[in-house]
Amino acid sequence: MEIFSRIDLSVPPARRAGLGIGDEARVNLTNALRPLDLVIEEVQRTLLYVSRSYWPRIDDRARTSIFNHAINDFNSLIDQLREGDGRNCARTSRSLYEHLVNYCWVAAYEEAKERYVAHESITLDLLAKMRRGVMLLSNVQRKRELHRLNKMERSSRSKVQAACKQYGPSFTRDWAAVSIRERAEICGFGSSYDTYRLLSQVTHGSFGGTLGTRREGQGLPIHRVGPSLELAVLAYPEGLSFFRDLCRRIEVLDGVDAHELIDSINRLIQAWPIYKNACEWLDKQLWPDRPPMRPTAILALYPGGGARWFLWEPEFSVVAPAPPPQDAKAHEAGARRHLGTSVPDYFKVNLDGKPVTVAVHGVPLTVSSKSRWYPAESILQEPERAQD
Repeated sequence: MEIFSRIDLSVPPARRAGLGIGDEARVNLTNALRPLDLVIEEVQRTLLYVSRSYWPRIDDRARTSIFNHAINDFNSLIDQLREGDGRNCARTSRSLYEHLVNYCWVAAYEEAKERYVAHESITLDLLAKMRRGVMLLSNVQRKRELHRLNKMERSSRSKVQAACKQYGPSFTRDWAAVSIRERAEICGFGSSYDTYRLLSQVTHGSFGGTLGTRREGQGLPIHRVGPSLELAVLAYPEGLSFFRDLCRRIEVLDGVDAHELIDSINRLIQAWPIYKNACEWLDKQLWPDRPPMRPTAILALYPGGGARWFLWEPEFSVVAPAPPPQDAKAHEAGARRHLGTSVPDYFKVNLDGKPVTVAVHGVPLTVSSKSRWYPAESILQEPERAQD
């Protein structure tokens, strides 16, 4: 939208109500994290070596599948940490805890291994039912896709029925017969369960999941659309530690030489203060000192008795014409009474041709993303006072 071109990039976002443009935060964080580049490269190099050693050695569908999950999530976590994407860092670190527990669980119990692999039938059944986008395809593509999905559903139905008969109807909801908390306790990772619960708040949409993107200021909530650097700082040592502990298990359980990888991950964990300081510095640049001024309805009264409505964006000092609200007449009458003088008399002494404008709080106005915006001073007499 053209209004964003009015942001002054010569001042930090905190002084422009937290408003940022494009890659501002990402570029600043990337520069601040240069000291971590070498150790991250070392982690990625040794991880490639371990993965190449692991796959040919292990003939176990359950464990190799879980390790597949873990490696991909770990690589995602590294990228998310570099971006300061704390919400996804929390989700990924949470998953790495589950992979750690699941790996140890299937390695210890044969039935757990069988249940994990058997749950593939539930996945195929769910995939066969995902048809929201099918109707968007062309006729030929739609017929081909429906045929494929129907075939998948028929093929998986008997496997799902057999699995539920063997493991019970609850198998469709979860492959494991034991809760993640119980499995974690048995496998020796119960002390991290509360961390797992905290990281899960983003996934579950709990109030605490807004950590780093919502805070109070002057008694009002400030909502930030952008990275949760606070969550990134919390997720950094946890997610890395969960994956490191999994690497320790594959070394003990599967005989895979992972000591270099474990050492490099430990060095990355030890570098957490560098990451923390960089994120906290950037966070201070982003959070505004006060709640941003909200878009406000402006009523413009003209000498001929007419009236027009505008949406005023005080943070950008622009206005856009807007359709009048349903109770526009009542607001207009109230505004005229509030002025205490007739509009025509005002215009006899107001030679600049501007209408009388009144800020009408609590009236929501909607403008299109394609609406044309004008400098606020073209309509408002004293825009800096209109909010008072």
